[in-house]
Amino acid sequence: MPRLRRRRRAKAPALRVRPASYYLVAGVQLAEEMERLRALPVFAEGPLAQRRPELKVRRASRKPNRLGFAVPSEFRLSVTAYPGIRPGDVLETLLHELVHLHVGRAKEAHGWHGPTFKRTLARAMREAYGVTIPIPRATLHGPYAEAIEALL
Repeated sequence: MPRLRRRRRAKAPALRVRPASYYLVAGVQLAEEMERLRALPVFAEGPLAQRRPELKVRRASRKPNRLGFAVPSEFRLSVTAYPGIRPGDVLETLLHELVHLHVGRAKEAHGWHGPTFKRTLARAMREAYGVTIPIPRATLHGPYAEAIEALL
Protein backbone atom coordinates (compact mmCIF):
# COMPACT_ATOMS: atom_id res chain seq x y z
CA MET A 1 0.00 0.00 0.00
CA PRO A 2 1.48 3.39 -0.94
CA ARG A 3 2.37 5.82 1.80
CA LEU A 4 0.33 8.96 1.99
CA ARG A 5 2.22 12.18 2.20
CA ARG A 6 1.16 14.76 4.67
CA ARG A 7 0.70 18.18 3.28
CA ARG A 8 2.51 20.85 5.16
CA ARG A 9 0.42 23.83 5.96
CA ALA A 10 1.79 26.95 4.38
CA LYS A 11 3.02 29.52 6.85
CA ALA A 12 0.80 32.54 7.23
CA PRO A 13 2.27 35.52 5.42
CA ALA A 14 3.82 38.17 7.62
CA LEU A 15 1.65 41.18 8.26
CA ARG A 16 2.34 43.78 5.67
CA VAL A 17 3.61 47.10 6.97
CA ARG A 18 1.60 49.86 5.34
CA PRO A 19 2.10 53.62 5.43
CA ALA A 20 -0.12 55.57 7.84
CA SER A 21 -1.90 57.18 4.88
CA TYR A 22 -3.30 53.75 3.89
CA TYR A 23 -5.41 53.74 7.08
CA LEU A 24 -6.64 57.35 6.80
CA VAL A 25 -10.34 57.43 5.85
CA ALA A 26 -12.58 60.51 6.24
CA GLY A 27 -10.03 62.05 8.57
CA VAL A 28 -10.01 58.98 10.83
CA GLN A 29 -6.75 57.12 11.34
CA LEU A 30 -8.23 53.60 11.44
CA ALA A 31 -5.17 51.77 12.77
CA GLU A 32 -4.90 54.14 15.74
CA GLU A 33 -8.65 54.07 16.37
CA MET A 34 -8.64 50.27 16.26
CA GLU A 35 -5.93 50.20 18.94
CA ARG A 36 -7.97 52.55 21.14
CA LEU A 37 -11.12 50.46 20.66
CA ARG A 38 -9.35 47.20 21.45
CA ALA A 39 -8.64 48.57 24.94
CA LEU A 40 -12.33 49.11 25.77
CA PRO A 41 -13.69 47.21 28.81
CA VAL A 42 -16.25 45.45 26.59
CA PHE A 43 -13.37 43.64 24.83
CA ALA A 44 -11.28 42.94 27.97
CA GLU A 45 -12.18 39.24 28.18
CA GLY A 46 -11.81 38.37 24.51
CA PRO A 47 -9.24 37.91 21.78
CA LEU A 48 -9.08 41.62 20.89
CA ALA A 49 -7.40 42.39 24.21
CA GLN A 50 -4.70 39.81 23.46
CA ARG A 51 -3.76 40.48 19.86
CA ARG A 52 -4.26 42.90 17.02
CA PRO A 53 -6.42 41.78 14.10
CA GLU A 54 -5.35 42.34 10.53
CA LEU A 55 -7.01 45.48 9.17
CA LYS A 56 -7.50 46.17 5.48
CA VAL A 57 -8.99 49.22 3.83
CA ARG A 58 -10.84 48.64 0.58
CA ARG A 59 -11.26 51.65 -1.69
CA ALA A 60 -14.41 51.81 -3.83
CA SER A 61 -15.40 54.31 -6.52
CA ARG A 62 -19.00 54.42 -5.23
CA LYS A 63 -20.86 53.45 -2.07
CA PRO A 64 -20.83 49.65 -1.79
CA ASN A 65 -23.52 47.35 -0.44
CA ARG A 66 -21.02 45.97 2.06
CA LEU A 67 -19.28 48.66 4.13
CA GLY A 68 -17.07 46.20 5.93
CA PHE A 69 -16.68 42.59 6.92
CA ALA A 70 -14.96 40.48 9.52
CA VAL A 71 -13.56 36.97 9.29
CA PRO A 72 -13.32 35.68 12.88
CA SER A 73 -11.63 32.41 11.85
CA GLU A 74 -8.78 34.42 10.28
CA PHE A 75 -8.93 37.26 12.84
CA ARG A 76 -9.11 39.95 10.20
CA LEU A 77 -11.46 42.72 9.18
CA SER A 78 -11.96 45.11 6.32
CA VAL A 79 -13.49 48.58 6.10
CA THR A 80 -14.49 50.11 2.76
CA ALA A 81 -13.72 53.73 1.93
CA TYR A 82 -15.88 55.39 -0.70
CA PRO A 83 -16.56 58.94 -1.93
CA GLY A 84 -18.66 60.88 0.57
CA ILE A 85 -18.04 58.61 3.55
CA ARG A 86 -18.31 60.48 6.85
CA PRO A 87 -16.25 59.96 10.01
CA GLY A 88 -19.34 58.55 11.77
CA ASP A 89 -19.78 55.96 9.01
CA VAL A 90 -16.17 54.85 9.32
CA LEU A 91 -16.28 54.67 13.12
CA GLU A 92 -19.55 52.72 13.16
CA THR A 93 -18.27 50.24 10.58
CA LEU A 94 -14.93 49.69 12.33
CA LEU A 95 -16.54 49.06 15.72
CA HIS A 96 -19.25 46.85 14.16
CA GLU A 97 -16.58 44.62 12.61
CA LEU A 98 -14.52 44.52 15.82
CA VAL A 99 -17.61 43.31 17.68
CA HIS A 100 -17.90 40.49 15.12
CA LEU A 101 -14.34 39.43 15.93
CA HIS A 102 -15.12 39.56 19.65
CA VAL A 103 -18.49 37.76 19.59
CA GLY A 104 -18.06 35.51 16.55
CA ARG A 105 -21.14 33.58 15.50
CA ALA A 106 -23.30 33.17 18.60
CA LYS A 107 -25.17 29.93 19.17
CA GLU A 108 -28.58 31.58 18.93
CA ALA A 109 -31.08 32.61 16.30
CA HIS A 110 -29.51 35.06 13.86
CA GLY A 111 -26.04 34.12 15.08
CA TRP A 112 -24.16 36.93 13.32
CA HIS A 113 -26.48 39.80 14.25
CA GLY A 114 -28.55 38.31 17.05
CA PRO A 115 -29.24 39.55 20.58
CA THR A 116 -25.70 38.93 21.86
CA PHE A 117 -24.16 40.88 18.99
CA LYS A 118 -26.63 43.76 19.35
CA ARG A 119 -26.11 44.06 23.12
CA THR A 120 -22.34 43.95 22.72
CA LEU A 121 -22.38 46.55 19.95
CA ALA A 122 -24.61 48.86 22.02
CA ARG A 123 -22.25 48.56 24.99
CA ALA A 124 -19.19 49.15 22.79
CA MET A 125 -20.79 52.25 21.22
CA ARG A 126 -21.56 53.60 24.69
CA GLU A 127 -18.01 52.98 25.93
CA ALA A 128 -16.27 54.21 22.77
CA TYR A 129 -18.31 57.24 21.75
CA GLY A 130 -20.87 57.90 24.48
CA VAL A 131 -23.68 56.91 22.12
CA THR A 132 -26.75 55.76 24.01
CA ILE A 133 -29.56 55.17 21.56
CA PRO A 134 -32.16 52.40 21.80
CA ILE A 135 -30.76 49.18 20.36
CA PRO A 136 -31.80 49.21 16.68
CA ARG A 137 -33.99 46.29 15.61
CA ALA A 138 -32.18 45.92 12.29
CA THR A 139 -28.43 45.76 11.87
CA LEU A 140 -28.39 48.00 8.84
CA HIS A 141 -25.75 50.68 8.79
CA GLY A 142 -26.77 54.12 9.95
CA PRO A 143 -28.32 54.65 13.38
CA TYR A 144 -25.03 54.64 15.28
CA ALA A 145 -23.29 56.62 12.52
CA GLU A 146 -25.92 59.35 12.79
CA ALA A 147 -25.52 59.49 16.57
CA ILE A 148 -21.71 59.64 16.29
CA GLU A 149 -21.94 62.40 13.66
CA ALA A 150 -24.18 64.41 16.02
CA LEU A 151 -21.47 64.20 18.70
CA LEU A 152 -18.53 65.15 16.45
